[in-house]
Amino acid sequence: MDHIRKEIRRALLICVPYIVIVFFLDDLDKMFYRLHSRLANPLLVLYLLIATVIIFALLIHEVIDVKKNYATYGKRTLLPLVIYLIALVNSFWSPLRISSEVFKSKIIYRAYRRSHFGHDLLKMHANGKLDIRYPGMFGLTDWEYGMWTQKGDTFYLKYEKGWDTILAKPDTLVRSADGTLIPAGIPPDTLSQYRSRFFRMPVMRRK
Repeated sequence: MDHIRKEIRRALLICVPYIVIVFFLDDLDKMFYRLHSRLANPLLVLYLLIATVIIFALLIHEVIDVKKNYATYGKRTLLPLVIYLIALVNSFWSPLRISSEVFKSKIIYRAYRRSHFGHDLLKMHANGKLDIRYPGMFGLTDWEYGMWTQKGDTFYLKYEKGWDTILAKPDTLVRSADGTLIPAGIPPDTLSQYRSRFFRMPVMRRK
């Protein structure tokens, strides 16, 4: 087996499992619903961090040797480079990451809320399911799941019970003109004080 075949094989052995895990990462979180914030999620993040560093280092190694190898092996020299680049573009931290969400029910509504480690993300799917992603330190995440229904500008949420759910969550939210999801019945003084902490849906602006 020549040198470039070994490089291609190494790139595939390292990158294919990495790409698959990144693609199904949200599903793995849900699979370990009762463990992810204590064991499975930290282990996944540790694996993804180590694998990303290794892939980046191997990419640099290939770039350094590409001129010399290209003279010997031709265009095949570029295959490991392409494999490593695909893995990095689809990495856990990439905004271009493709996930298994492409096979799931269409997202009808998205809502965001600023947090200490980015933005919490609430997604409401066409099949009536909802999930909320809470980003944490070093890429760790917490999740919540449930169902949702809508009547006009009012959303009714029902959460699944689990170890990691946040207590005392509002289950009836009213969408305001600016897209803010306001808990029903909240006093005006409390609303003015905590408005920035509520989820907000993007509002389409008219031209």
